[in-house]
Amino acid sequence: MKGTGVAHGATTIVNAMPSGFGGALGVDLHTVAEVELLEGCDLEVEIVDQKVKDPSLALESFKAVMQRFGLDFGARITIRSEIPPAKGMKSSSAASNAVVVAALMATGRALDDYEVVRIGVDASKRARVTATGAFDDACASYFGGVQLTDNIGMKVLKSWEVEELNAIFLVPDGERYSGKVDMDRLRKYARASLLAFNEAIDGRIWQAMLINGMVMANLFGLDPGPIVDAVREGAVSAGLCGKGPAYCAITRPEHEGEIIDAWNETGHRIMRTRVRTLERTGVIF
Repeated sequence: MKGTGVAHGATTIVNAMPSGFGGALGVDLHTVAEVELLEGCDLEVEIVDQKVKDPSLALESFKAVMQRFGLDFGARITIRSEIPPAKGMKSSSAASNAVVVAALMATGRALDDYEVVRIGVDASKRARVTATGAFDDACASYFGGVQLTDNIGMKVLKSWEVEELNAIFLVPDGERYSGKVDMDRLRKYARASLLAFNEAIDGRIWQAMLINGMVMANLFGLDPGPIVDAVREGAVSAGLCGKGPAYCAITRPEHEGEIIDAWNETGHRIMRTRVRTLERTGVIF
């Protein structure tokens, strides 16, 4: 029995780590997971073309589905992704969502969409790849669109579509893992983070993204220059992805070239994609 699941990347509107309230926006970068059920308890994980050596997230995501239905299978899990890991581009949320969906398909089981997301969030916590559970990121990965959430209560407070826009990522070298952050220091920025979140909840998501990006760049000791450069060149907004090191600019097509030219001066990798519309499924049939 086999199943295939797909989930997507996202970019940060408001980082939830300081306050527990966050927001993310889905983008059209894919992660695909394939699950083949095996008799017995053996679990194998292959992560193709990625510098990820720890299989714990995939294993915990699969085991969470088995526990949910009282099943006892082994599995061969294969993950392919175009989302660079540990850059703040929601690779972990995409991987957990995709594995959960693939495991459900392989077992012939079905769950409410939000329960699918919550299972992946719980698995991410057990795998220690997230400090807060990243419910906002997981929702944006699974559903697309704008997702504003209470990460502690695992509730979506608001979600909506945005106009068709492009997303450009500046992806420096180096990795930053969410499970390895100083939460006490982060909480000192809660007031600034809530200021950005209040902008978002009132519909001013681009202002929120910009405020958050500047605050988080300062918090994590990163250069705010790429954010400023993108806005100067016509971006609708720009910010820091999670805790970095990647940056994201949201733009209309006519300004894409100027933003890329400015960012090319950094010498870092640039990825181009689109904002993703709202959906209600993560399964490939």
